[in-house]
Amino acid sequence: MDHMTAKDQAGDPQRKVAVICPSCKQGYRLPGRLLGRKLVCRNCREEFRARELDSSAINQLRANPPATATGSSGSGSGRFGSDLPPSAGANSVAIDTRWAGQQLGRYKVLSVLGQGGMGVVWRGHDDQLRRDVALKILNCSKRGAGRVGSLSTELFMQEARAVAKLQHPGVVSIFEVAEDKGQVFLALELMDGGTLKEYVDQKGPMGPRELFYLMIGPARALALAHDRGVIHRDIKPGNLMFDSHGHLKLMDFGLADVRDDETSEKMRGRAVGSLGWIAPETAKGKGTKPVSDVYSMGLVMLYALVGKPLIHANSRSKLIALHQDPPQPDYDKIDGLTPAGRSLLEDCLQVDPTKRLPSARALVERLTACAEEDPQEQSRQRRSHASIALVATIFGAVIGMGAVVYYFLDLLERQNQAEMPVAKYVSPQIEFDAEPEQAPIGLSPVSRVDGQAPATSRFASLKDAKVPWPQVPELVDPSQFKFVGSVHGKVYHLPTSDCGRMIRASNVVLFTTDAEAKDAGRSLCPRCARDVETRPSKMMAGSGEAE
Repeated sequence: MDHMTAKDQAGDPQRKVAVICPSCKQGYRLPGRLLGRKLVCRNCREEFRARELDSSAINQLRANPPATATGSSGSGSGRFGSDLPPSAGANSVAIDTRWAGQQLGRYKVLSVLGQGGMGVVWRGHDDQLRRDVALKILNCSKRGAGRVGSLSTELFMQEARAVAKLQHPGVVSIFEVAEDKGQVFLALELMDGGTLKEYVDQKGPMGPRELFYLMIGPARALALAHDRGVIHRDIKPGNLMFDSHGHLKLMDFGLADVRDDETSEKMRGRAVGSLGWIAPETAKGKGTKPVSDVYSMGLVMLYALVGKPLIHANSRSKLIALHQDPPQPDYDKIDGLTPAGRSLLEDCLQVDPTKRLPSARALVERLTACAEEDPQEQSRQRRSHASIALVATIFGAVIGMGAVVYYFLDLLERQNQAEMPVAKYVSPQIEFDAEPEQAPIGLSPVSRVDGQAPATSRFASLKDAKVPWPQVPELVDPSQFKFVGSVHGKVYHLPTSDCGRMIRASNVVLFTTDAEAKDAGRSLCPRCARDVETRPSKMMAGSGEAE
């Protein structure tokens, strides 16, 4: 295709032509009337004059995109798609710069800031108040656009009325709506920080807590809009902007559904919004409701957290199909996302509107809760819980070991006392505290009828005396017996031996003669037997056998 003459171009101004930015090689498809005009590349901001490319140049770009291209991957930088860019979902557009340097009302037009669906946004200077503002100039490229009574002009005015109705810190303020030189324009608060989309494209995904904190302001503004009968219908990263203080604000109410507004009545029922950011019910032609804005807010937050839109495709039909049946986000890949943050995103992005977060006010509450979460505190709590569990485990192990040690010590004591079946013996010469058929409780040599211990005793009975029997002479009189044994043993001891004197008073069994002990099925302790061998005459006398 050869370059056309100016006459040919003028003869068919609506014919689409292909042009390319000479700096970054970003391709555009434009109306033929823009050929020869000075444009600004949206990709690299370089000014260039639009010149039509021939077919050979287009084919070459399609086959071999330049390695130096700097455009975003989403727009097919440096090449042309199957339908010539900008393709569906792309952000590459060409901007007519003819307003640069001109005067509109009391504002001097300075430089391009961006482009929306109905107009180009310029930086302007207010000569009277001596401040810079944002000037949104209505597009006049479409037939009839910009004329009084046209739908574009009515929507432009509706945006001004909607923003003026809100007056909220989370909404970009409007200063004036005016017309000059046949051109309708808005004077708005200048947002020097750029859009959320530009921020994410330049710096990458945001942290969950930072994002949730920033989104509280726009969510509050959205809640106020819904309370006053305004549904935004075009929430997307490009319509959220940072001011010079780093606050994020909601802007561009050009497609808003305003209650009791005649212009909104004309648009009501249509699928309105930007593809890639609308709710499933909107894509299905079921209209837009306040919860549809909540869904769009969820898409915006997910985009800021992962760095790319959930719904993207290279054609309008594919985008609509994805909107009607959205893919499931992979929340596990979002670093630092807490369970509360994940739950918030899931509730915002429910396909069924009835299961979605019910209102923007509910969104504000959930955002505030997530923003106030302290990840370090959660980490400290996890460490604290782990420490408590560790201490409990160690404590339990110590108690268990103590129980084992106690068991073996007790077992050793029982073995030392020759642990065996209980010997049931009652001396006929002595009255005791318990009946013979009861479990042995230790036998007292003190004869008494009432079963009570002497008043001078510190124990009520032998059962309460958990001390060696020699320590309670008021209960156990050594002159009344010749041998002792343990209620748990099968041997008997000399009362003067170490092993005999260690028996507790509560367990002691008393024998007056050697024969009584043997009749009870006991044998003499081996240690005591050695003492008997060395002192036979004394022991024989003690046993009663010498009589």
